[in-house]
Amino acid sequence: MNSATKSSFSIVLISFLLHVTSVATLALSPRTTNSSKAGLAWPNGNSNDISQYLTTGKVSWYYTWSPDAVSSTNIEFAPMLWGNASTNDFTSTINNTISTKNVTAVLAMNEPDNVGQSNLTPQQGAELWTQHLEPLKSQGIRLGSPAPTSAPAGKTWLQNFLTACNNSCTVDFIALHWYDINATAFIDYLEDFHNTFQRNIWVTEWACQNYNGGSQCSQEDVNLFLNATQSYMDSSDFVERYSYFGAMENLQGVNEDNALMSTSGQITALGKQYIGEEAPQNSGSGNADGPYAPGGTSGSYMLEWSLLSLVLGFMAVFFATNVAQVLV
Repeated sequence: MNSATKSSFSIVLISFLLHVTSVATLALSPRTTNSSKAGLAWPNGNSNDISQYLTTGKVSWYYTWSPDAVSSTNIEFAPMLWGNASTNDFTSTINNTISTKNVTAVLAMNEPDNVGQSNLTPQQGAELWTQHLEPLKSQGIRLGSPAPTSAPAGKTWLQNFLTACNNSCTVDFIALHWYDINATAFIDYLEDFHNTFQRNIWVTEWACQNYNGGSQCSQEDVNLFLNATQSYMDSSDFVERYSYFGAMENLQGVNEDNALMSTSGQITALGKQYIGEEAPQNSGSGNADGPYAPGGTSGSYMLEWSLLSLVLGFMAVFFATNVAQVLV
């Protein structure tokens, strides 16, 4: 091998090794944040100060599980037809709300597959939709699907609902809820719903909460879980909006470490993380499945990515230096 060939080969080898290192480093880099996606699931009316969540501009919308907006803010509001029990309130106020508030989308029934929530059959859901929601399309309103639970029955309910609609329901996006303790499982769930229903997604409730009898997330788990899932959704092309559970004084049985609001009505450290005011408050010891690598396979922990990047960096420098000395 002549000197020119040796020199060219060494340059190519060095470039390749540095590229490998840069790929590992990219897995650790913050995702580009779309500030318009984050919202608030807000049951507090005007009794708590919503403005404390709006200081960074990351939160751009909210909903109240009802057609009733908060008077103290002008950010975008998404009214909801909660279920059969709320039809009178919805029909008597929705047109005025659309004309006087900042409304572009309306949400449909809350957890219709759950007997403790709106508790509807798919056929009943389709009837409510065609009577109360479909007419809103004439006003240019986008309509979100009923939001099922993350139990297996939830997806089945939504599929049966669309069948019952018989093409008479204009579902512009899929709304869903998810509660569990694994960030990668959450991401896989979103991708499955997107692939199944071929529509963009709104995650209107999610939290690091175990409903399966196992241990609950620690505060470190919650911090890491929120960071991983929120970062993924901010960078996802098909996730339009999301709202964490929850911004309220009482989480109604959900693990209190998920609280974005204290029991006295003040924004918590997790709330500040959610709105981008503070970095995640953990030491990397959380065990909620870690960050989801871009294009990744799942389940890699933050520490593992850090060590991998460090090792590859040393390897790149060592081999590039020694091989170059031999070849040149």
